[in-house]
Amino acid sequence: MSHTTGNPLIEFTDELVDFARGERRGIRNPFVMVPLEPEIEHRVTKRLETWASTPEGNLADWEDVTDTNDTAVTVTSVRLDALLPETTAFGTSIDLGPLDRVETAAVEDTLEGNLSTELVEGLIAEYIQSGHVDNDRSSVLVLLNLGSLYPFTRASELLDELDRKNVNTTVGIPFPGSVTGGRLSFFNERARHYYPAHRIGQKVTAGYMTDV
Repeated sequence: MSHTTGNPLIEFTDELVDFARGERRGIRNPFVMVPLEPEIEHRVTKRLETWASTPEGNLADWEDVTDTNDTAVTVTSVRLDALLPETTAFGTSIDLGPLDRVETAAVEDTLEGNLSTELVEGLIAEYIQSGHVDNDRSSVLVLLNLGSLYPFTRASELLDELDRKNVNTTVGIPFPGSVTGGRLSFFNERARHYYPAHRIGQKVTAGYMTDV
């Protein structure tokens, strides 16, 4: 189903559907990531939410989208920043005491140490355990607004946690930054982590938003 378009956002959605249909195989779980310019992250979020809720138009060919077992492919978009207030880490960080007595380091340590785990737990509870999303490759979860959680959690931490929690859905994450030498450069900081996910090498820039 994949085709070369030259538009990394379209390639991202095409790859997600291909993985969900079983036409491609990942190194571990079917994870797909695409870099984007940080300043257009919210525009990309809205476009992908539209794609997920009304799967038609130019982002993918949605005619008879089933997997190799004739199971229907579904797409669900999740705003990570919407899950944030529901985490214990967030609640703890705003309940450390009066602002003039709270050390920034205490808040950062609380979030960095627990946020990715609790976000994934919340994601599982709200979408998979509730039955809204099947824990299967044919279900696509697109995790959005990752940049809103910077610097407290990263894509690699979320994907590691999803793997540990045996989440078997196809997962897509647009992330603000770049792919440098096969490594993820979050917000264009020093690339320090290689993650075995399928990466769209070209970055989504504002110019690519005109034809999707």
